[in-house]
Amino acid sequence: MKSSCIEVEVVVRPIHGMQLSEGYICEDGPAGFLGYLPGLMPLKGKTREEVRVALEQEAQSYYGDDVVVEIVAAGALAC
Repeated sequence: MKSSCIEVEVVVRPIHGMQLSEGYICEDGPAGFLGYLPGLMPLKGKTREEVRVALEQEAQSYYGDDVVVEIVAAGALAC
């Protein structure tokens, strides 16, 4: 059974370029937040920003140092 949680979409893109990938960050109850990008293990953190930074570091390891991970939308979805 899926739980209802607050989820935000994130995108990976070069600093001045088009989107390379997308994923999301989901609230994980009192444990904090989980972040997901395709091909990566879920990343945990205490805050949404902590998870975004961790996702950005992983994306930079894969795509190169000129990529950023940005939060683009928020909504209540099942995850």
